[in-house]
Amino acid sequence: MIYRCLLIVVFLAHSLLGQPISLSYLKNKPKLILVLVIDQFRADYLTRFGDRFLPAKKGSEVGGFSYLMSAGAYFPYGQFELLQNMTGPGHATILTGAYPYQSGIALNRWFDVERGQSVYCVEDAGVDTTEVRKLNPHLGASPKNLTGSTFGDELKNAGFASRVVSIAIKDRAAILLGGYRADAVLWMEPKSFQWISSLFYFPGGKLPGWVKELNQSIEKEKGGVSSWNVGSRVSGLSLGDPLALLDQKTVKELGPKFPHSITMGTERSLASPYGLELTRKAAEKAIQSYGLGKGKATDLLAVSFSSHDYVGHLFGPNSQEAEEITIAEDKLLSQFFNYLGKEIPGGLKNVLIVLTSDHGIPPNPDWLKKERVPAGRIDEEKLRTDLNAYLSQKFIGKGDANWVARIDEFNFYLNPKAFTQKNMEKAVVEKEIKSYLLQKVEGIAHVITEAEYAAHLFPPGLLGAQVSKTYFRGRSGDVVAIPKPFYMSGSDDTVSHQTGYAYDRTIPILIAGRHIRSGVYGSGANVVDIAPTLSFLVGVLPPSLSEGRVLSEILTDQ
Repeated sequence: MIYRCLLIVVFLAHSLLGQPISLSYLKNKPKLILVLVIDQFRADYLTRFGDRFLPAKKGSEVGGFSYLMSAGAYFPYGQFELLQNMTGPGHATILTGAYPYQSGIALNRWFDVERGQSVYCVEDAGVDTTEVRKLNPHLGASPKNLTGSTFGDELKNAGFASRVVSIAIKDRAAILLGGYRADAVLWMEPKSFQWISSLFYFPGGKLPGWVKELNQSIEKEKGGVSSWNVGSRVSGLSLGDPLALLDQKTVKELGPKFPHSITMGTERSLASPYGLELTRKAAEKAIQSYGLGKGKATDLLAVSFSSHDYVGHLFGPNSQEAEEITIAEDKLLSQFFNYLGKEIPGGLKNVLIVLTSDHGIPPNPDWLKKERVPAGRIDEEKLRTDLNAYLSQKFIGKGDANWVARIDEFNFYLNPKAFTQKNMEKAVVEKEIKSYLLQKVEGIAHVITEAEYAAHLFPPGLLGAQVSKTYFRGRSGDVVAIPKPFYMSGSDDTVSHQTGYAYDRTIPILIAGRHIRSGVYGSGANVVDIAPTLSFLVGVLPPSLSEGRVLSEILTDQ
């Protein structure tokens, strides 16, 4: 009986680890690896709206999401083990395989107490942006704040003549996917409404001719108006009316309900299928201009579709808008895949496609409250005022000293002058803030201080693992509050993503191509597994800080 049980254990372990594959995979590397990221793409969009997707295949044409779900390895419950799931940390994780405690990208922005300034995650004052520096709010951008290499960097480090290109409307998405050695990294500058980059990637300061052609085409479209309307067949799973639309400027421009009026060339037009099309056209132009997929070495094209995130923040994940942008993405992916099938020698069989997201999103907290689910908003600026008054009363008996210099996304940055002038230890102030937050502020579940992090005193379970893998000293707050589920900091967004809860961390992972065993995998995968898996398939080292595993269960000789 014991022997039989051992055989069963060995068999299960062997099945979970995957069958060995032969050396033939080394001779049949993909010509192009295409990494697609849909910003704020929750895992359930593929299951809720699947009936509206194009068929996986129709004649010689392939579909979008359905094609990937049927032809590839599909992990419905991909996971980020991050404390705060945001665009910067999410994109930094995908192709580094590294957690923020090493990569340094724990937040979209952090507060530099000594300078008294907020620091953006890809900000670099040492390099100019191409041609439009005065319009760029970040005074130059590069991967300077990212520690370690990306998968694209490792292709280059190995000596392969690989071309690496990264494109997204958001600068942080494009840069953190592209890494240090990319041949081209492009993002959209919203004020000039042009594709730009930085001197880090183009030292001469001039964009390539193909990018200028894209920008000229955009200039011709500016001012044109199109209509974004509901499709002919809806799922019935989305809410008819947007809830608690707080960003009135955007609502006024787009309109609060379908049909939405899209004025091309405006920043708000990016919160629509128009933004998807701009990104697709740029990706196709890059493929043509660099001959991606046509060389001897494997090339990498990383593309992040930012428009979904803009729509989600504005209307919420339960809105009809979130459903319609998903359907628009399905059609766009089908168009893109069929283009690749014709453009890449050997067709799609020579393309390895990865699709995932950088984070999810919770439902609108105001709507949840109406449905009797505990939820709410926390006004961080009011909290800072109240907290400073409390600390002054507690420690000096009067006044309103500036103990907390900034609160940003539940990260509390202390002003060292406040407690050093009083000869107080920083840990004492941190402890008092923790006590105040847990006792006085509705919606706070846990609090971690820098002193506790240094002493490895983490909360239990998954939450503690998230803290240990995310907290980065000097960038994360001196105190970090963890809200209860469905609580968010007050902002101009209908809803935001700021936590490590299931709705923010659970996203799909799909991988399709040669040597990939198709099927739905309930075992789950972590986003840090993507980079080492890609590295294994092309025979290079994983990125320097990678902690993921090779998803061996999806590999096959076929």
